[in-house]
Amino acid sequence: MRGFVLSTARVRDEDLIVRILTKDEVLTLYRFYGARHSYINVGYHIDFVVEESAKATIKRLRNVIQLPFPFLLDFQKMLNFKIFVGLLNKHLSDVTKIDEFYYNLLVDITKNMQNREPKRLLIESYVKLLEKEGRLHKEFECFLCEREIEGKVALARAFLPAHERCIYEKGFAKEKIKDLFENKKTLLFSDEEIDRLWKIMNLGM
Repeated sequence: MRGFVLSTARVRDEDLIVRILTKDEVLTLYRFYGARHSYINVGYHIDFVVEESAKATIKRLRNVIQLPFPFLLDFQKMLNFKIFVGLLNKHLSDVTKIDEFYYNLLVDITKNMQNREPKRLLIESYVKLLEKEGRLHKEFECFLCEREIEGKVALARAFLPAHERCIYEKGFAKEKIKDLFENKKTLLFSDEEIDRLWKIMNLGM
């Protein structure tokens, strides 16, 4: 079985509780510490075996093999990817069964990250997630006052469109947001604007 490590929590010295996103479910497994065990961390893509035990209430994580991707040793790209995975973990906190979309989204990110600026790729991936979940608002109506946004578009958490005056935030050119929402591209945005979009995304998925 293959999956992405969403989170790890240390218990009883070096043992771990590990949440793993697979193609169709989110697993919570127990991993015993051992000298021969490979190191695992948030964001790692792993191949593994799930072991059941009649004496335990939680299944065990066994035979872990890390599936490396090209940017694994690129500190900044790996850091941004781990932030994205951490946000996804919180977003899926109450989920067990899941659509294959989420696993495939992370696979696509790992395939493209080496040749892309990380924040731009992850923002584009986040917009794809919002669209998949039916939460991408393309009508440009302020979520607070419910009036049409004619000038610049400010974005709240989950990229909800709003008037600048309604949420007291600096907006973006409407054509840029429209291109992002429709084409899932960040080409029109400056690096400063990408940093602003990244901060909004980090408020929570």
